[in-house]
Amino acid sequence: MSARAACSLLLCLVAGSLQLSIKEFVVPKAVEVGQDAELRCQYELGENETEVALYVKWWWTPQSGSSYDRKQIYQRIAGQAAEAIHHDNTSQIEIKNDDTIVLLDVNPVDSGTYECEVSNIEEIRNHEKLIVFSMGTGPEINYTLIEGDNDVEEDMLLIECKAENVAPSPDMAIIFQGGKIDISKNVEDVNQDGLYDISGNATVSAKDIDEGEIRCELFYSTLDHPPYVDVETYIRPGRDAPPTAQPAQNATEPEPTHESLQNSSDDAGRVHSTWTLLLFAGAVTYLQATQTFRL
Repeated sequence: MSARAACSLLLCLVAGSLQLSIKEFVVPKAVEVGQDAELRCQYELGENETEVALYVKWWWTPQSGSSYDRKQIYQRIAGQAAEAIHHDNTSQIEIKNDDTIVLLDVNPVDSGTYECEVSNIEEIRNHEKLIVFSMGTGPEINYTLIEGDNDVEEDMLLIECKAENVAPSPDMAIIFQGGKIDISKNVEDVNQDGLYDISGNATVSAKDIDEGEIRCELFYSTLDHPPYVDVETYIRPGRDAPPTAQPAQNATEPEPTHESLQNSSDDAGRVHSTWTLLLFAGAVTYLQATQTFRL
């Protein structure tokens, strides 16, 4: 490469580095329902550029939407005050400095792609997805033993797991005795508000099984996170039932206690005193009669 070509390339690189650019762009990947989400977009002007023709915009595309569903939620045009644009069902927006906006008290409808657009004759953009999540009620396990009618039909265990008000659209797995089992699942957004109800069930053989661990896992395929888990222990009915209590011998005669023994001593003392008084009275009567006879 000649010196002239190298110099031209260097000038192009320098010129490119002095163009309008977004120096900081932050959109959180996941935010829990009810929290706030701060979105930042800070730009840097090129050399000798001014903000006379500048504008900054934030756009939002719903999670299940396409580019045709993209909606503007913020704009700041040079020489005018910044403005937030609210849409039905979405969270309120707080405007901060440097074109930073905050989604307040987010809900599942706020999930989607957020894009910052900066234009100053030339135009640049950056975008990122945000997911609003909720574990709702969390997974809950119920199980029922279905006993076979005869020696041919095996005992079966019906396992059910459910969770309500979950976001985003969730998935579920049921594990019995360490092994994942096939389940029938149903996922539904009943109120069309981005909160889902999910249920899963499966039937497995309970033959020769007195005890086993049942584990239900709730997770989101769109997020990298540990699953929400509920664990129950299946115990065959009657396995740990306590033995039938045997009636105590001489049950009608209560075991002596300190108090009952104390009361018995008092009663004996009272009887002994009564007999002593009777004997003394009899002796007095006898002496009086003898004295009268002698007279």
